[in-house]
Amino acid sequence: MDAVITRIIEIEKQSALKVAQAEEAGNRNVEAHRLTLEQKKESTHADIISEENSRLTQALEALKKRTEAASDASGRDYENRFHNPELIDAIKRRIVDILLKQ
Repeated sequence: MDAVITRIIEIEKQSALKVAQAEEAGNRNVEAHRLTLEQKKESTHADIISEENSRLTQALEALKKRTEAASDASGRDYENRFHNPELIDAIKRRIVDILLKQ
């Protein structure tokens, strides 16, 4: 009977050891998987930030080009007014009219 009890206790110890080892291995697997997911999350986050920065840079460049084009067009329009003899004559007549009315 003592041999049976000793054998049962030995089997229980072995089973408990195997369960503890399995739990430890499972915990290591869970931790490894958690670390992998964390790295993937950080990588994805960095990719998203990079893509958004690139998109914003492109949008700013496009806006800068449109602004420069509008500024150039405005400058040309402004310069054209000073080279338009009809407009210059009209301005001169208007100035003379104003001066004569006083």
